[in-house]
Amino acid sequence: MRGAAGASFVVVSGVCWLVPAVLSAWGILELRDHGPALVAAGCFAAVVLGCVAAVVRLAKGNAERTAAALFGVLASWIGLLVCGFGMQEQQLLHDRGVTSEAEVVRTVVGSDPMAGQGPSVTGVDVRLADGTEVTGIGTGGRRAVLGDRLQVTVDPRGTVDPRLGPRPDPADRTVAVVLLVVMAGLALFGGASMADEL
Repeated sequence: MRGAAGASFVVVSGVCWLVPAVLSAWGILELRDHGPALVAAGCFAAVVLGCVAAVVRLAKGNAERTAAALFGVLASWIGLLVCGFGMQEQQLLHDRGVTSEAEVVRTVVGSDPMAGQGPSVTGVDVRLADGTEVTGIGTGGRRAVLGDRLQVTVDPRGTVDPRLGPRPDPADRTVAVVLLVVMAGLALFGGASMADEL
């Protein structure tokens, strides 16, 4: 397909690939804080259908570039979700996290013999200043013993797990923007590949 019609086809098909991926990632991340699991499952199903479409395109003898582009969009989508969950947790704790002093009331000891690491404290249970106990906070490599006074940041809604330390800085969105640009480029490349195959 050549000319203006071919260029339009490339853009339209690229947008048709990109929009469901971006909307589903947004839906899963945004709805995580509000809980409608059915909507998040629907968004995930849209991406699974994209993966099935890639497999079908790959099964056709002359559609390798299109399938590779669609797999690239899906890989970028997965990276965007992984990055997005981390950014969302950091941003939620930055926006609404409540920081208070806490006392370590129990330590969780773990080890990794395969990595040659002996027993070490991997988590703590703490008692906040108001008497509330928060359990299973990962130490992130920090040393903690019973009776230590630590700073803990807690999400009042419970969406994000409590963390040791003060409220984090706002989330840096650079990686997410780069992944969106990569997704857009791969979607346009896939559209161009489809146009060549017609």
